[in-house]
Amino acid sequence: MRILFSGTPAFGHLLPMLPLARAARRAGHDTAFLTHPSMARAVAPAPVLPAGPTVDAVLAEVVRRTGADATTDMTPATPAEFFGRARVDLGADEALAVTAAFGPDLVIVETADYLGRLAAAANGVPWVSHGVGIALDHVLARAMDEAAAGRFAARGLRATERIASIDPWPDSLQRDDWKPSPDRIVIRPEPYDSDDAASWSTPRFPGREDRPRVLVTLGTIVDDDEVLATIVASLEPHDVNVVVAVNPAADVETLRVDRTRVRPVGFVPMRRLLDGVDVVVSAGGAGTVLSALRTAVPMVLLPMGLDKPLNAERVANVGAAVVVHRPEEIGDAVAGVLGDPSFRTAAAAMARQMTDTQSAAEVLRQVLVRMP
Repeated sequence: MRILFSGTPAFGHLLPMLPLARAARRAGHDTAFLTHPSMARAVAPAPVLPAGPTVDAVLAEVVRRTGADATTDMTPATPAEFFGRARVDLGADEALAVTAAFGPDLVIVETADYLGRLAAAANGVPWVSHGVGIALDHVLARAMDEAAAGRFAARGLRATERIASIDPWPDSLQRDDWKPSPDRIVIRPEPYDSDDAASWSTPRFPGREDRPRVLVTLGTIVDDDEVLATIVASLEPHDVNVVVAVNPAADVETLRVDRTRVRPVGFVPMRRLLDGVDVVVSAGGAGTVLSALRTAVPMVLLPMGLDKPLNAERVANVGAAVVVHRPEEIGDAVAGVLGDPSFRTAAAAMARQMTDTQSAAEVLRQVLVRMP
């Protein structure tokens, strides 16, 4: 079978689908990713079918059309313009051409991707939704669906059947008013790893091995040296070892820190970064949150836009994180988490919940049984 995976060209949108793509290849299926070529290394060894613009190009198009900033505006109209209209308009012709050549039997799309759904419609095959975080609010989801439906209709296409909704987000972290869809399949989330990182070794802190280790990351989108520097400064009085994972596009050397106790690193798979970590400090991105919980590491969260405040609220609600609102507050919050074992206990409970869910191979088998 030929299985096409499709997603917005951003780490947080594509990496959650990699375990299922690996399971598909191990089961003997042909796989490919429909996305921008800049993500080829992240999704390797699956080939990329190049289609659609970069995230920055779509952001610029949304600003040109509406004046809105889709990185901060979560009112339904702006994400609907970004995902349902602008990204489809800029990538549809290319997506339809490359997917016709690939000839998929099934398309698996991340929640907010409509180019993959368009390809499924054009090829007359079913599709599967793959979540990346907390389920979208129904008003927002409807706005995005309606925006994309207009683009489909303009090409004489109608969406084909969705046969499953794959969800890596635990029930206990969903909204209080959330109800699962009837076709939902829960998948065990896995921190991202890569064979390319095999030679990477965990940073050492000679003479300081007995200190707690703190991982600081603002994720793969946010690039703010000033915030990172403030966070690191807030940690200094607490005598901890700090690993700072900077934005993939950032220069590690520009971060001015005391390198006897702070190790800045570039893009490293989260599975490797979490080795030996006692607390994660992050902006609350879904991938970082799930990865930390999967490995039973508590968090201090400084939410920085979009879905991150909700992610942070839900993790704090189960007792696995402290939420702060200024970077200066992070040092004291980390000390509080380190000094209170209830945070690690809560994170370990979440890790057990995730371990008890289905593997990617098991989920794949369930999906294929639903094929018409």
